[in-house]
Parts: sequence; structure tokens; C-alpha cells
Amino acid sequence: MTSPFEAARDHFLKGVALLEAGDNLAAEAALQASLAMLPGRPSTLVNLGAVRLRLGRPAEAITALDEALAADDRQADAWCHRALACSELGREGEALANLQRAFASGCMLPAARQHQALVLNRLGRHAEALAVLQALLLAEPAQAGAQLLLGQTLQTLHRLPEARSAYEAAVALAPQLPEGWIHLGLLLNDLGDAPAAQQALQRARQAGGDGPLLAYFSAAVADGPTPPSAPPPYVRALFDPYAEGFEQHLLEELRYCGHEAVVNAAAAWHSGPAALALDLGCGSGLCGALLRTRARRVEGVDLSPTMVAQARAGGSYDAVHEADIVQHLLARSDRADVVVAADVFIYIGDLGPVFAAVAGVLAPGGVFAFTVEHEEGPAAYVLRRSLRYAHSEAGLRALSAAHGWVVRQARPLVLREEQRLPVAGLVLVLQLAG
Repeated sequence: MTSPFEAARDHFLKGVALLEAGDNLAAEAALQASLAMLPGRPSTLVNLGAVRLRLGRPAEAITALDEALAADDRQADAWCHRALACSELGREGEALANLQRAFASGCMLPAARQHQALVLNRLGRHAEALAVLQALLLAEPAQAGAQLLLGQTLQTLHRLPEARSAYEAAVALAPQLPEGWIHLGLLLNDLGDAPAAQQALQRARQAGGDGPLLAYFSAAVADGPTPPSAPPPYVRALFDPYAEGFEQHLLEELRYCGHEAVVNAAAAWHSGPAALALDLGCGSGLCGALLRTRARRVEGVDLSPTMVAQARAGGSYDAVHEADIVQHLLARSDRADVVVAADVFIYIGDLGPVFAAVAGVLAPGGVFAFTVEHEEGPAAYVLRRSLRYAHSEAGLRALSAAHGWVVRQARPLVLREEQRLPVAGLVLVLQLAG
């Protein structure tokens, strides 16, 4: 007759085998069965944390890992998994501390050092990240992922020729790594070599890179067919790592002012406190803090889970929704007096669906205020080499008229700085006709 210990062991071994085979749901079930028979076993809890990470449930992973570490806090793999879970939740400072505990507990994994550098970059500590990567690659130079991250770090530090060398090393080590070719292509684009950039993006396509994402990049690099908006996975990937320290970077380094511009513009055209204000693409919550004094209820919506978490933690919103803004607006049945969108439409070219969706939720007499990067040319919108959309005033006025909007204000402003150069924008206020 099988003892409870032997049965628990059998479930554990089955769970580990399923985890290695990639059958994560079955692995979770087997590990939970093992814990039911032998509660609190650290090795089972660590593997349960790992499988929950793979299943995209980092908060639940942390619960299992914390139970394991409570039993034995010298488990390097538990600290490593916990660091990954914290990163997925945008808690980068905590992730870094977890990695330091992992190293103190004897972790020697190159992947852990690479993650340490990634976290340092997300915290804006790029020189430290560079030192970690250089030490790692000195010991183990054949690490394509580390070479790729080295290129990104060097590019952030504006050491572009060295970044190019690192990306070239990454694709030489792993030519089937689409991300390597993508980063090389975008850097070549920044360096003004559009033909070479397009060739690199073609190599990314051949390596199995994401089609819509590469179409978006190619349109910016080679003036190809312009997609109507940035792919949602790209927007998420762009912002998910940067919730921590995001506002400081915007306000202090980029001198960003779009949040103040839209809220002040909306207030100028809407008298009295709003019953409901909606903040589209709310990010970490800069507009929410300003709307809080002007509305009885404030809600935000954003694609990025970590930005949503930070906006919720800030306390300025009554609710924050993780969703595509058009889909969210179409699903609402209530009405808002004020709708704002600050620095959001740089990722949406065709604003027709947004204008229609906002019209469906705006109360009589309500206002819609937003910023765009300003395009002087004849096109309604263009996708710039910066991978952001810019809109023309003429195009916005024509689109507004087509959707029954009256343009109350279209004022130029400097949205932010890039490499200490001003980025020209517009702040517009619309109201529904009649």
C-alpha cells in the first residue's frame, strides 16, 4: 500500500515532469495534489510558484514562494522566481532585492544576472546594469540574450556604435532571434541607414517575428503602408516595465506637460465639477491627480497592467480599468461630463473609432480634451520614425466634423523634449454639435 509520503512524492515528480514538458495546468494540478498530502514542502511550493509564473499569475506565484521561503529563506531558486514575479507586477525595487538575496544564497545562473541588469535598467540605473552585463559577458560571452540587453543598455546611454556592435553580436549568436534583428533594425533606423534597417526587419520576419509588429516598424522605417494604430502588445511591452519611476522620467527628464494641458483645457470649457471624468490611456495617473479636484468621480483606462496597478495605488481614481480604450468606451452604459486623453494618440493614427466611441459616452454639454503630436503636412496622420503618430490640425478638424464634433480649441504647445529638443503638439477641446 502506497504511503501518503510516497503518493505526495509521485505527484511532485509528475508535476515537475509536466512543468518541464510545458503542460503548465496539469503541472499545477499535480503539485497541488502533492501539497494536499504533504503541506508546506518547500521544493513543491517553489515549483508551484514557477508554474504559476508561466501561467501569468505572478501574485499567486508570490504566495506560494513566500510560503516556501518562510520554511527556508536560503533557497536561491525561490528568490529568483520571486524576483520575476515582482517584475511582472511592476515592483522592480523589490525584484532587485530578491535577486540580491538569490546571489547571497549561492545563485550562479547567468539568467539571474541578466534579469538583474534588466531590473536595473527599468529603475534607471543604466551604468550599474552595464557593469553587470559586461561582467557576465566577460565570463560567458556566448549569451545572446545578454548581448541583446547590452545593446539596449548602451543605446539608452546614447553609445550607439557600441550598441550596434552588441546587437550584431546577438544576431550572430542567435540568428533565429527576432528580437535581435528588430533592435538592430530600429537602431539602424535611428542612425539614418533606412535600407539596412529594412533588411534587418526582413531578417526578423524570416526568423518568425510578429507580423503586425514588424509591419508597424517597417511603416515607420520605410514609409510603407501606415497601420491605423500601434499593435496593443507593442504598447503593453513599451510601458509595462516602466511603471516604477515613470512619472519622474516624464516630468523631470522629458519636461512633459500634456497632462496639465488637457485638464486645464477641459476645465476652461466645462463649468462646475463634473459628475464623471474619464481618463483614456491614464498611465500611472498624472491626469487623475488633477481631475480629482474637478470631478466627483474619476475613472481611468489603460492597456498596461503595471500602469493600471500604479494608477490604482495612487488613489486618485475611483476605478481603473485594464482595457483597450475603444472597447471599454463601447461597453459603458453611463455618461461622462469630461473625457481626456493626454499623450495617448501618439499610438493611434486613425482616430475615427475613438471619436465615435467618445461621442457615445459624452453627456450633453460635455467636453473631450486631448493632445497630439503636430504634423504640418497634408496627411491626416503619419507614423514617424520615432514610432509615434503625429496628426495634422486640418485632418483633426475634418474628422471632428465627420463625427459631429465642434472644435472649441486647437492650441499649439510643446508636449515634451527629446534629446533636449522640443516636440511640437496640439491640445484640442471638442464638444458635440447641437
